[in-house]
Amino acid sequence: MDRPCLSRRRALMLPVSAAGVTAVAGCAPEDEGFGNGTPVRAADGAIPLADLPENTGTLVNFGGDHPFVLLVRGSGDEVTGYSGYCTHNGCALREVETELDCPCHGSRFDATTGEVLVGPATIHLPEVPVVVEDGHVRRAA
Repeated sequence: MDRPCLSRRRALMLPVSAAGVTAVAGCAPEDEGFGNGTPVRAADGAIPLADLPENTGTLVNFGGDHPFVLLVRGSGDEVTGYSGYCTHNGCALREVETELDCPCHGSRFDATTGEVLVGPATIHLPEVPVVVEDGHVRRAA
């Protein structure tokens, strides 16, 4: 007598297997934020000051550990850096117009001040030290 292609044991394992695949798919990384575009990449760890529009924020990828930094340029050489990661759960933020949105849990931050606009985050984005040297912005050592 031929054995069935699907034994009772395997048939009973299907729901468990499907649940496992669904759970693993749910753990897939988010789109890492960035909305409709990608952060500006800082070549050699620096970005030309001229690439940062005045009186606005720009998400920049400096590379290395926690590479994403929101650079907010005021007028002239005035630049402030903020973390590009949500203070609620550490997800990379995405830039959407004048806000930074967290794709993980929906927190939103002001893209010029780092202040929380919508929770669950309750802490504003911490400052990241940056310096302007020779017309380029770098993370401070």
